[in-house]
This record gives sequence, structure tokens and C-alpha cells, in this order.
Amino acid sequence: MRKDILDIIDYAVKKADPYDSTLKALKKLAPHSGRLFVFSIGKAAVPMAKAAADFYGDKIFRGLVVTKYGHSKGFSSPFFKVIEAAHPLSDGNSLRAAQVALRIAAKTEKDDTCLVLLSGGGSALFEKCAVLPDIQLDITKKLLARGAPIDDINAVRRSISLVKGGKFSEALYPAKVITVALSDVLSNDKSVIASGLTVPDSTTPETLAASTEKYLPEYKEIIFLLCKRKYAQTINDGGYFIIGDINTLCSAAEEKAAMLGYEVTSLSRSLCGEAREEAVRLIAEIPQAKGKHAYIAGGETTVTLKGNGLGGRNQEMALAAAIALKGKKGIVFASAGSDGTDGPTDAAGGIADGESFFRIKKGGLDPLSALNNNDSYHALELGGDLLVTGPTGTNVNDLTVILTDY
Repeated sequence: MRKDILDIIDYAVKKADPYDSTLKALKKLAPHSGRLFVFSIGKAAVPMAKAAADFYGDKIFRGLVVTKYGHSKGFSSPFFKVIEAAHPLSDGNSLRAAQVALRIAAKTEKDDTCLVLLSGGGSALFEKCAVLPDIQLDITKKLLARGAPIDDINAVRRSISLVKGGKFSEALYPAKVITVALSDVLSNDKSVIASGLTVPDSTTPETLAASTEKYLPEYKEIIFLLCKRKYAQTINDGGYFIIGDINTLCSAAEEKAAMLGYEVTSLSRSLCGEAREEAVRLIAEIPQAKGKHAYIAGGETTVTLKGNGLGGRNQEMALAAAIALKGKKGIVFASAGSDGTDGPTDAAGGIADGESFFRIKKGGLDPLSALNNNDSYHALELGGDLLVTGPTGTNVNDLTVILTDY
């Protein structure tokens, strides 16, 4: 079952690769007029840019790829400049990427077309802020550490940004802006994918106030003032097209599980909440049915940091599962980020079975103590239960798979 569960995750991630879906979308677009500018931003920026390069070739006047460190995988093209930056916290290269893009934007004209290829991670990778970099960094750190949901995080990011919430599209005006997006947002809300670089911000002061009151009380005044800024939001919108999302990932996982002979049950495609709690809840809901069964869930949980360990939301789910499955036979649990990275680690997630608890214990760590210290990475590493895939080139949320054979 451990091999099967890894095969299911691998198959699903490969099915969510955005190259083919991007190419398919580009073929359906109306012919562009004037010069063609292409901006590919996010963890899946490279395969999406490759599709554009293969389809348009030298028709691309200027191209820019912005992706996470290690995600460009040696990609080079005469049509694209490549900048790697940090995620989930912005760094100097994130600011540089936005500055380069804004310099290009300043040269666009009425008859030009700007193709913006977006994927998850764009919020951190592409930034120019209305606040000082150290304040912006502290705000993001606190939101992540306090377990804020992605919608709240992006609402705050849009309010303090000079490129998010449609402001990048405004900078590209009067050129026509066409957006092709790979969604890592459960609701497929366009204003949340990469913090809505090309979509006007619909966040109300009241909604933002509620988020900041809960997660950032020390910054509520400055954020409220920034939210009250008025922008003309003059945008030449050429359309917004979503080419893949969590449904792509989960459907592929279910398909592979069935191919392997499992009876498949779809648990959820909007999994959220505290990572450790969701893992325990899912396991508790699994019936002890005879035969081979696969239970598939997708979504994006959160972690409220209370310790100083290392890990990510998928690893935290796996460690919580290892504790819940202690000594049990006939069941395997795995959770992984489709992008191949989970938190500030080199792991995509983790896997757990009835013996994981004892392997971790034998390695010298108490699993429960490690969980309370948010140290899922080192615990799973000791148990041989880390999932390490490397950057995958896609980003459509997280996949959780539970297999049983009683």
C-alpha cells in the first residue's frame, strides 16, 4: 500500500502538469494584435512559459518568468528573462521581479497584448509594497505563523501591495491583458489566485478589518489606511481563463487508485482547517470495510505555529496520522503538496502507517512532543516517512490519500 499510495500521488501530480492545458488554452485565444508581452508568474511559471514559447515563438516581443528558487530547472529561452525568488516569504528578488515587470509595463501601447500566466506562489514571488520591506515581511510571517487562511492572507497582501488587486493590470494599460491561470485556490476566486494581479480587488474595508483584528491587531491601523486608498483601476481586460485546479488533481488520484484495484471514495475537494486536526478527523471517518479501499481528499490546511520545529502542513498531517495510526494494520495515510514543496523544507509532505510511530520513537524523538513543537520534518525523517519529490512544475493545492486493505 505504501508503494500504491506513492504511485497515486505521482500520477495525480503529473496529470496536473500545466504545459498541455496552457497550450490548449492559447490555441483557443483570438489572434493578438500589436506586440506580444508574456509574463509567467508562480511555481508553475516555467511549464506555462514553455507552452507560450512553443506556441508563439518569435512573436513574443518581451517575456518574463518569475518562479521559486529551484523551480526554473535550467529553463532558458531567447524570449524570456528568468528571475527566481523566495516563497512563502518575499525577498529582494521578489521586489526585483515586480520592478522589472513594471518597467516593461511602462512601455506597452494601445495595440499591444499582454499575456499573464499565473500560478500559485505568485503572491510572494512578485511584489512591490506600499510599506517598508521589513514591515511587509513581518506581516506575512505573522499571518503564516498564526494560521491565517489563504483568503485572509491574500486580502492583507492586496491591501499593502502596489501590484496586487488588479494594480499590475492597471500598470499594463492601455494594452489588452489576457490572464491564463492554474488555480491553487479552493474556490477558484480570481482575486485570490496570486493575489489577483490582474483582477480588481473586491475586498471591503469591513472584511479586511475583521481579518486584521483577528490575525494582525498590531497592524490594523496602517492596513486600514492603505485599504482606503482609491485606485482608478483602468484595465483593458481581454479575459481570464482557469486551466486547472484541485479537481484536476483529485480526479487523477481517483483514476489511478481505481486502476490499482481500489474501491474509491471522494472525501473532500475543499479540505481546510488545522492540519493535525483534519488528519485525525479523516482517519476517524474511515470505515473498516473489507477489501481494498482508497479515500481521496484535496485542499489546503493551515498550521498554527506554537513550537520552533521544522515542517509544513502536509508533514504535520502525516505526523498527526502517525500518532493516530499507532499499531494499526491495513491502513496507510499520505499527504503532499502538488508543487513538491511543503513549508520551508525540501519535502513535499509525508506518509504514515501503523509502524511510523515506533520508527520515530526508535530514532530518538517522541512523536507527540515533535508534533507539539511543529517539528514534523525531523520526526518523519527519522521514521523514513518524508515524501521528497523536488519541484514538480505545477501547483493545485494539496492531495491527501488514505488506503485501506482489511
